[in-house]
Amino acid sequence: MNRQDALSSVGKGWATIINNLYDAKPKTTLVIQVKEKFGGLRFYVGSAPDWYFDLITFYEHQSRGICEECGAKGETISFRGWLKTLCDKCEDKWNKQ
Repeated sequence: MNRQDALSSVGKGWATIINNLYDAKPKTTLVIQVKEKFGGLRFYVGSAPDWYFDLITFYEHQSRGICEECGAKGETISFRGWLKTLCDKCEDKWNKQ
């Protein structure tokens, strides 16, 4: 999966995280899938060095405190049966849909 496809797989608020992961990615490591799951970022790769898996884990954990829509400080909430990490402003927008 290329960077642009990864960026379009989740909300714009996580773009910095995805770009950081792509910037640090070893050349021989393939990104398999990028998605949101249970309110957090999931970044799946093929074989990679342990340090890169540690970096992925760090950023996946960080995503739980960053609004997926705008990048502001957020928290994971239950939204119509789904878990979503949003700031208060974006949560209000989602609730009005």
